Amino acid sequence: MTKFLFLTLLMLTGACSLAPMMTTRSAKTLGSGNNRIQASPYVPVAGVTYERGVSDNIDLGASLELQFGPVYSAFGKYAFINQDEGFSLAASGGGFAGNGIVNSSGAYAGPIVSWRKGGFETFLFSRFNHVKWGKADLSSDNNDQLAIDIKNSLGNITFNYLQFDLGFNFYTNPRFMLGLGVSYLKMLESKHTDNSGVFIPEFMIGFNF
Repeated sequence: MTKFLFLTLLMLTGACSLAPMMTTRSAKTLGSGNNRIQASPYVPVAGVTYERGVSDNIDLGASLELQFGPVYSAFGKYAFINQDEGFSLAASGGGFAGNGIVNSSGAYAGPIVSWRKGGFETFLFSRFNHVKWGKADLSSDNNDQLAIDIKNSLGNITFNYLQFDLGFNFYTNPRFMLGLGVSYLKMLESKHTDNSGVFIPEFMIGFNF
């Protein structure tokens, strides 16, 4: 069994979480005082994200999603090129923490580019993700949840991976958005991981106000 498949098996037991899957989906900022709520109906995760424009070029946000346990994150975005129509460029990053039999924490960051014409927008968000899994909590309450036997020595695992989010946003009106896309996760080889990768589909809805 490869190292990547081993980590995947641990996640499927409900033990661990990765970095947030729900992130910003446009390099264009919302504008000062504007807000956006995004929701994902379990593809790839169930969750909700809130973003707010705090200036013309800066958005801040927070998210809650259910991977193999709840994952909480806070993030920001700064736009270098910020256009209502055409090409936009920004940098985005944040930190997160997840609860489970193995608690997770970490950070992510990277550039995001997008292009919009009318009600159609496409984007690419390239992220570097740093993840740490703490020591397993095998108390009697949690031990029954495990599908495989994990020794107390498991934990304190740190690994990195790249994530490429490619997608499309369809604005049916100025307030409502449908988002489709795919994420590619590429593990970076280390003591605990190999260089395997996996594709994950995405579907989200958004509302601006």
